[in-house]
Amino acid sequence: MLSEKIDAMKDELVAAIQEAVRIKSVGGEPSEGAPYGEGPRKCLDWTLAFAEQMGFRTKNVDNVAGWAEMGEGDEMVALLGHLDVVPEGKGWTVDPWGGELKDGMVWGRGVLDNKGPVIIGLFAAKAIFDAGLKLKRRVRVIFGTNEEQGSKCMKRYVELGEDLPSAGFTPDAEYPIIHAEKGIVTYTVSLPFAPSGEMKITSLEGGVAANVVMAEVTAVIEDSRTECRQRITAAASAWKGPEGSSLSSDDDGSRVTLVMKGHPAHGSTPEKGINALACLADFMAGLKLKGEQGEFFSAFSRLAGFETDGKSLGVAMADEVSGPLTACVGVVKAEKDRVSFTINMRYPVTAKEEAVTGPIEETFRKNGLAVEKVSKANPLYMPPESRLIQALQKVYTEETGQEATLLAIGGGTYAKTMPNVVAFGPVFPGQDYTIHEEDERWSVEDIMKNAHIMAKVLVELAQVRE
Repeated sequence: MLSEKIDAMKDELVAAIQEAVRIKSVGGEPSEGAPYGEGPRKCLDWTLAFAEQMGFRTKNVDNVAGWAEMGEGDEMVALLGHLDVVPEGKGWTVDPWGGELKDGMVWGRGVLDNKGPVIIGLFAAKAIFDAGLKLKRRVRVIFGTNEEQGSKCMKRYVELGEDLPSAGFTPDAEYPIIHAEKGIVTYTVSLPFAPSGEMKITSLEGGVAANVVMAEVTAVIEDSRTECRQRITAAASAWKGPEGSSLSSDDDGSRVTLVMKGHPAHGSTPEKGINALACLADFMAGLKLKGEQGEFFSAFSRLAGFETDGKSLGVAMADEVSGPLTACVGVVKAEKDRVSFTINMRYPVTAKEEAVTGPIEETFRKNGLAVEKVSKANPLYMPPESRLIQALQKVYTEETGQEATLLAIGGGTYAKTMPNVVAFGPVFPGQDYTIHEEDERWSVEDIMKNAHIMAKVLVELAQVRE
């Protein structure tokens, strides 16, 4: 009966995901009633209204999160997801905010990360109760609006004393089961960047978010000498960087605009991308800029460059559970004679935070980098023998016929924000997903597979009354 209810909702489910994707919910400047920007608040309001239409009890939690709930019972099980998304970036072949249905897939920023799974959670819960199943625990879908910028929304949810789940999962990673998540430390650091000499950079900016490998950076170089500008453009045409990168130049009067392109990747897997700032620093070494601007590119290449393991920063490490530390440079911006950039690190679950922060802050100090901002998230580890892990393994194996192995990831999810929660889905093993990249998309077939799995997991965790 439950499976039939889910299948009957297919068209409505896909249409709802499309509608959610069309809301541009990138975090922005706070305003009254919108702590993380107008886009995330708009998507929160839409989701709450949609859930109410479906028959859920709902609540807006301080304009930063919300929940939709069905059923009765003293205890509650939950599916957690987020409505905010990273910026769209460039290189799309479709409208990133169009929610287009093409080639059996829904396309758009956030369809996988993480609006699609949130909407599936609502439909899965509704199908359970439409099927007449009586559960021992309430079923709640919790959705926040700040996951991509630190998950402060879920921290606020907990601070306000909202119900915490007896068991739950967040479909914001991959299958089978994520029982370990690396710790995360993100620094924003800066260096002096005052111009010196006739050749000077007047603008430097790139990247979309700290947790996305920088895919493009633009530098504007001013020089009144025609022969120098010609030398820059000639060098740009001849530059050969890593496969997949490119450099274009435009000589306009007394300035040359350089646009370096790399390739985006999620901050937890920076080795899959090409960092555009590393490419630009490699190119700039040949121009021999003087003073602080030249020193910045030299320091960047020496301390970060193309590395993704933190070795030159003094923090390379690994463990058997979760693998090596990763380091991702995501955003760079020059202003007021200083240049700042972000370093997003994911460290092994068995490591102590101070094993990362101590050495890297000493490296910053020795090299003259000022720490402007730092954010942190502790590692997560759920033992294989826990009831939650065993319940997820049972359903995954029954639904897919595949072994439900346990995985460790570098990504940080809502599972870290409250007890009794792990990441589970929505990407199946071996799939080439496009989270945080251009042309993010999700097949309708996989959307429906996830709906069946999520519904049965919620039933397993909430337990049918006998």
